[in-house]
Amino acid sequence: MRKKVQLLVSQWCPTCPQAEQVWQRIAEETDAELEILDVAQRPGRDIIARLMIRSVPATVIDDRLTFVGVPDPKEALAAVQTADTQPQTA
Repeated sequence: MRKKVQLLVSQWCPTCPQAEQVWQRIAEETDAELEILDVAQRPGRDIIARLMIRSVPATVIDDRLTFVGVPDPKEALAAVQTADTQPQTA
C-alpha cells in the first residue's frame, strides 16, 4: 500500500530543508507520496491544529504524526515500508 507522507515545514525553520532532503530522497526510492506543506498556509495549519503539532519539521504518515524533527534516513525509510507507524521524536 502506498504511504502518504506529509512534511510540515515553515520558512523560518532552520532544519526544515534537511528534513525535505531526507523525505525527497525516500520518495524517489519508494512509492511513497510526498506532500510538503507550509504551516503558514491553510492546509498546513489545518493539519497542525487537528493533530496538535507544536513544532516543525513534523512528518505525518497516513494521517498519523510519525516524526518531529529531522528523521534519521533509515528510520524514515522503515516508517514508509511498514504498515504500522509509531510517533517518534528525531
